[in-house]
Amino acid sequence: AHAAEPTPQAVTDLFLKSIVHIDVKSMEALNAYLRPARTFPGQGDFINVAEMQEVDRDYPKDLAATFLENVRLSDADKQALEPAAVQLFANVRDSQKRITCTLGKPQNVTEGVHPAMVAVNVPFNCLAPNPPEKIVAFLQRAGAAQWNLQQYREQVQALAKGFETAPLTQAWEGELPLAAEKKKKPLVWQNNFPRESIDVTPLQY
Repeated sequence: AHAAEPTPQAVTDLFLKSIVHIDVKSMEALNAYLRPARTFPGQGDFINVAEMQEVDRDYPKDLAATFLENVRLSDADKQALEPAAVQLFANVRDSQKRITCTLGKPQNVTEGVHPAMVAVNVPFNCLAPNPPEKIVAFLQRAGAAQWNLQQYREQVQALAKGFETAPLTQAWEGELPLAAEKKKKPLVWQNNFPRESIDVTPLQY
């Protein structure tokens, strides 16, 4: 007996958990699900799981470096501020993994869809952590106030705490377009550019 065909909602759930939560089980399940549709020579799995894990691991350090480029302090002071900045972005990333989503009923799409394809939009409604301040606004405030190292450190630590304890009160809504080839059974619902629809950046920055 075949397992039940995944619904567009179930596939959307895998995309959300893969991209937002960087959840390995979901990435592996999504890869396995999409594999039959990835028939071009040399076309590997949809998600490079090891690479995603590496990017996730490096995120705090990489984002802290970008953040420090936008901080008006001497190089020595920036170096001293780095551990606090790394902790801030570790908390930003952890906060992203707390996002909860519910999925709506898929809406059929016919306009601009190839006759061989069937297409839907799957609405998602999520609740994201609502930090006391987002990163860009924080940097603007810091620049205007011309803080010294000690002030920066206190403020960065306070914002890190803010992300860590942020309540799930920030609404985030969107929809993920999915398409499948009609003639291929079971249908394989795909979206080759899911990050265009699933972008958490505005929730944090």
